[in-house]
Amino acid sequence: MAERREAFRERLDRWKYVLLVAAVGLGLLLWPAGGSAAPVETGASLTEEARLEALLSSMEGVGRSKVLLSENGAAVICQGADSGTVRLDITEAMRCYTGLGADRIVIFKMNENGREPS
Repeated sequence: MAERREAFRERLDRWKYVLLVAAVGLGLLLWPAGGSAAPVETGASLTEEARLEALLSSMEGVGRSKVLLSENGAAVICQGADSGTVRLDITEAMRCYTGLGADRIVIFKMNENGREPS
């Protein structure tokens, strides 16, 4: 019995640093990221959306714009959406900023007065 215990201690001494690094790595993986599951509740998403709206509106041909972000994709409504070049520029800007693929970014034409219909 004492021999088995001694052999176990020798193996533990040999692998203690590997086990320590693995335990720390597992702890870091399980540590909460600090972000919220719903960024809209924290207001962080609204800030990003406002920044994107300002960026897109300053691009040539876009005009006024509205942006809606989610974890699954993004929607952009703007006055210049009828131009293919503008749509491509918006998609590229959104892709660079959000990291979303072009298949997760949709662009719609804003109605003439820029307000919701009555």
